[in-house]
Amino acid sequence: MSKPSVKITRTIQSEQVLNAFTQVVRRNLPLELKNTRISRDDIIYALAYANVHRLSIQSACQELKDAPSGNRLREVLAEALPDRAGMQRALNKMFRQQLQRPAPFQGPSLWKGRRDYNIAMDLTLIPYHGLPYEDEKEIVRGAPKSGTTHFHGYATISIVHHNQRSVVALHFVEYGEEMADIVRWLLRRLKSLKLLVRRVFLDKGFCSQPVFKVLGQHHLSYVIPIPVRGKSGGVRNLFHGKSRKTTYTCHSPKHGVYTVQAIVVQRYSKGRYKRHKRKWFAYAVVGLPEGMLPSHLFELYRQRFGIESSYRQMNQVRARTSTHNPVIRLLLVGLAFVLFNLYISVRQNLSSALKQPLQLPKRFWLSLRRLAFLLGRALERLWNIADVVELQPCSALS
Repeated sequence: MSKPSVKITRTIQSEQVLNAFTQVVRRNLPLELKNTRISRDDIIYALAYANVHRLSIQSACQELKDAPSGNRLREVLAEALPDRAGMQRALNKMFRQQLQRPAPFQGPSLWKGRRDYNIAMDLTLIPYHGLPYEDEKEIVRGAPKSGTTHFHGYATISIVHHNQRSVVALHFVEYGEEMADIVRWLLRRLKSLKLLVRRVFLDKGFCSQPVFKVLGQHHLSYVIPIPVRGKSGGVRNLFHGKSRKTTYTCHSPKHGVYTVQAIVVQRYSKGRYKRHKRKWFAYAVVGLPEGMLPSHLFELYRQRFGIESSYRQMNQVRARTSTHNPVIRLLLVGLAFVLFNLYISVRQNLSSALKQPLQLPKRFWLSLRRLAFLLGRALERLWNIADVVELQPCSALS
């Protein structure tokens, strides 16, 4: 008697990917189109093609034969978009709709079961060259990167669920905005989504007394690494003996003295990364189980590192632009996160089709770039590929 074979019954078609993307964007992107023949779908398709191939809007329109003029489309887009606050609300509505796993990629909704989730917050800075568009608060400062110290800042909050990370909120960071204010805004947005929080993971850049107080006011469990500064003193005084639970007192001329629970972890490289020395880590913690060992906390916090890869993948499907308009730049970043969430939804949809108790098939091949190519091919069939036209005479070389 032959063994039953495992059949993969679900396939992903390029038109399905295009429909899923346009379904979310079309419902929530506010565009006031006046005195133009360019439609809403024309703008969405051009933006989608620019994102998946990391092109500018002008280049995307030149690649597609039946696309409208790139210059005219940019002018219409700039006039039709709302202000920065309105654009931020529209993008967050898209993320909210994606939590429901819309068709054709139906999956379990993240609201189902009223369970609580691990939450990760982070801040990403995209280099910016030039002067502010309207307000100096549009530009934040940071360490030199890509030849500049000026950036557009975006704070995100993501759900960590089944080893998958879905972006649920995006916040445009203004110059002078405190970390505590950013955390407070993200938590308020999370509360409006009615999602229950089990634990919050934050980067060491959030390690400050105001952030501790904001998290304490919301009675949240959290894990934040304590940054190590200088060659002596500070948190280095805890780096002795074995891994253990202790306390750490923060001293700040501005915010005073604040004591937090801390866990110190000692790790040995064992030749990994060509290192043979021990390394210390310190975390500010609240609300962890009593029996959790320091080594378990180290592995627990590693769940947050996935958000770094989500930023890297976001840049793989983010359109490029030289415009100084922060609203258009915010739109392109938000659409990249929409594509990333769509990728997570598709993977979960395929994974549910692969569950079989008798035999485990080989892991299906689907990357974010593969999904982007599917979306791009659907648009190329819709608008056709433009022919190459030589504008100037050239001599043939043998």
